[in-house]
Amino acid sequence: MSTYKIITDSACDLPQAMLQELDISAVSLTVNFRGETRCDSVEDGEVKELYDAMRSGEVATTAAVNPDGWAGKIEEALAAGQDALVMTFSGGLSTTYQSAVIAANDLMETYPQRKVMVVDTCAAALGQGLFVWYAAKQRDKG
Repeated sequence: MSTYKIITDSACDLPQAMLQELDISAVSLTVNFRGETRCDSVEDGEVKELYDAMRSGEVATTAAVNPDGWAGKIEEALAAGQDALVMTFSGGLSTTYQSAVIAANDLMETYPQRKVMVVDTCAAALGQGLFVWYAAKQRDKG
């Protein structure tokens, strides 16, 4: 891969400022809570409220990134002439990885000259974030 974009998902728990500094794009998983669907974010001021409510018995569920969610971010890179390295939340915990594979395969028909590599990090939270951070540092070293 020559020039490439690293794309991950919000399960990596890296702050938005760090993602921007490292030139990493991220798609959001969603959290369903109190009848609302919200984007997952470590910056969200409602995180404390969510965890406090869950401790008192309220239920929140999450939803994986679907193929269309991945396709938008991947296609941005491909249309800009970049290849893409997609690093996902553990495939053992979510369908997020499989959705990224579906999106990548679909886009290869439109962008056959580009490369998309989808990697299951087999991790979550900051474990995934460390892999993503390290990949960005290695990319920046060439």
